[in-house]
Amino acid sequence: MTEEDTFDMLYNIMLETRTNKRYGKDSMAFEADWIRKLVRMKDTLMSRTFRIEHNYTFLVSVPKWREIFATEFEGRIADHILCGVLGPYIEKELHPRTFNNRKDMGTQAAINQVIEDITEVSRCGQREAWIIKWDLKSFFPNARRDYIEKKFAEVINKYSDEIAERYNDETFPNFLKWLTMVTIHCCPAEHCEFRTPKEMWSDNISPDKSIFNKPEGIGAPIGRWTSQVGMGLYINDEVAWLNNERGIKATVFMDDCVEVVDKERKEYALSLLPELRTRLSKKGVRLNEKKFYCQQYWKGLEFLGSHIKPTRIILNDSTYRRFLDRIEQFNEVKDKYNKLDKFLSSVNSYFGLLKSRTSYKRIREVVERISPEWWKWLEWNERRQCITFKPGYSFNERLNIKYNLKIKNYEKRRKTNVDSAARNADSATGRGSEQLRLQGTQKP
Repeated sequence: MTEEDTFDMLYNIMLETRTNKRYGKDSMAFEADWIRKLVRMKDTLMSRTFRIEHNYTFLVSVPKWREIFATEFEGRIADHILCGVLGPYIEKELHPRTFNNRKDMGTQAAINQVIEDITEVSRCGQREAWIIKWDLKSFFPNARRDYIEKKFAEVINKYSDEIAERYNDETFPNFLKWLTMVTIHCCPAEHCEFRTPKEMWSDNISPDKSIFNKPEGIGAPIGRWTSQVGMGLYINDEVAWLNNERGIKATVFMDDCVEVVDKERKEYALSLLPELRTRLSKKGVRLNEKKFYCQQYWKGLEFLGSHIKPTRIILNDSTYRRFLDRIEQFNEVKDKYNKLDKFLSSVNSYFGLLKSRTSYKRIREVVERISPEWWKWLEWNERRQCITFKPGYSFNERLNIKYNLKIKNYEKRRKTNVDSAARNADSATGRGSEQLRLQGTQKP
C-alpha cells in the first residue's frame, strides 16, 4: 500500500475507533493533534517500528471484580486495523454455536439457542432432557499469547490471496502477521499506568486471575479487542469437535458452555469430559471444578445472567438488585440535569434486559422507584418500555439552547417533535394518556 492509501485507511479507522467514545480522555487527547499523530503512526507502521507503549489498568466490580486493561488511542487503532480487516474471515472460521464478539450474536442469541435445544431435545417437554454446563477457570489470565497469535496467523494464511486482492497489495498479509505479533505481545502488565490504587488488587483480585502474576507469554488482557476476538478462536476447535464430531448440542459464550442431551446420550456426553480436559490442558486452560452442572432441564439453568425455566426466562436476582441500587444512586445525584444522558443510557440498558425476559412487573416496580425530579425532562414510552427525552431536552437540543446555536432546520425539527408529542398525548387512552397530558410531572 502507498503512503496515501495507508493514511486514508488510518483516517477511516480512526473515525470508527472513536465511535461512541469521542468524549473519552484518550480520544480527545488524540483528536487535539490528530493529523501529526496519524502521520507519525503511518510512518511507524510502514517502517515496522510501531509499538504499543502506553497502557493503563483499572478494576471493575460489576458484575464481579475484574482486572481491565486499555491502551492508548494509537493502540486501539492498531486493534481496529487487525480485527476490522480479519473480521469477515474470522467469522467464516468460527463455529455457528460460538456467540461471543460476533455481529448480531450475543448473550440473548446464546440464550435463545439453548432454549431451542431444550425444546428440540425434550420435544416440547414430552421427553427427558439433561443440561450439562461447564466453565473454564481463569480463561483470559491463563491463555497462551503465542497460541492466540497462531490462530490469527492461520486465518491470515488461509485467506491471504483474498486479503491481498482486496487491498491491492501482496505484502499486506505479511503486514497483518507483523501487526498481530505487535498487538498480542505488547505485554501491558510490564508497562502500564494504574488508575485504580494497587492496594485494591490484593483485596479483590485473586492471584490466579491477574496477569501481573503470570509468567512471560501467559495472559490475555481483558478489555483489548484483539484479546476478545482471539479468545473466541481459542476454543473454537473444541466447539467444532463437540458439535460436529461428537454430535453434542453445545452452545458456547466465551468460557461458558451449555450442552443439551437426551437421556440416552447423557452418559456419553459425560464420558467426553476427560478428553475435553486433555485438549484444553494443551492450551493452558482447564475446566472449573466448582462450576459444573448436570441436571434435568425442568430444574432451571443459570446462564449469562439469566435463569432459564421451562416456561420463562428470568433476569437473575443479583442483576436486578444492581439495577435497583443504580436507581438509588442516580436519585441521590444533586445536579440531575447534567446527568440526563448518563442516567438514560444506564437505566435503559437494564430495561432492555428486563423487557427481553418479559419481566414487566419488575419494570413497573423500578419505574415507581425513580425520583419525580427526573420526570421534569424525561418521559416513559409505554410502547417501547423505556425512558425517552421530552421534546426540547435531547442532548443536541440542550446544546442548541445552552450555546444559542443556529443549526439549520433546528427550530423546524423541534416544532415537529412538540407537535408529535401533542398528537401522541391526544391519542393516548386510559391512565397513560393522563400522565402524558401532565407532560411527565407525575410518575408513569
